[in-house]
Amino acid sequence: MIRSIFSIFKESTNSFEGEDDGEKVILLLRRHPFFIIVKMFFYIILFLAPLFLGFLFYPVLTLNNLSTPFFFAVSLWYLFVWSSVFYSLTMYTLDVWIVTNKRIIDSTQNGFFNRTVSELHMSRIQDTSVQTKGVIQTFLHFGDVQIQTAGTEEKFKFLQIPNPEKVKDEIMKLVSNQSNHL
Repeated sequence: MIRSIFSIFKESTNSFEGEDDGEKVILLLRRHPFFIIVKMFFYIILFLAPLFLGFLFYPVLTLNNLSTPFFFAVSLWYLFVWSSVFYSLTMYTLDVWIVTNKRIIDSTQNGFFNRTVSELHMSRIQDTSVQTKGVIQTFLHFGDVQIQTAGTEEKFKFLQIPNPEKVKDEIMKLVSNQSNHL
């Protein structure tokens, strides 16, 4: 019982909701961890700010009998910071791109209760391109992958993913395998 409850915390690339028969997950992609680490660093600074201000202005707060309003304001501040951390982690975790042997699924979380899921079958892919901008993306090996489709459909974009060249190569290999089987 306990093991089944904690199984939700284990990442599984074996299956997903809406999976077709014979479909295998090849890649499960999220944004590069750099982005969530930068946000968490920013939230740590926001977390430490009231402690620093409280230490700095402690004599003024106690002299003017403002300790209680200060602690109330700090409590509200920490509620805001905690909610922001939870929101950022949720959006990072739920924004995924799944590449299977048959299709690509783009699942974008736009808020706690707003999700967009798009799919693209491998047979519709015409071209893929990689864009790496700047020193940070080059140094940390992440960038964007754009997938050009047949027809008037909008381009699929994988934003800020790790190792975009390898992802592009894997997708093109799947496309060539798909066209060989047709």
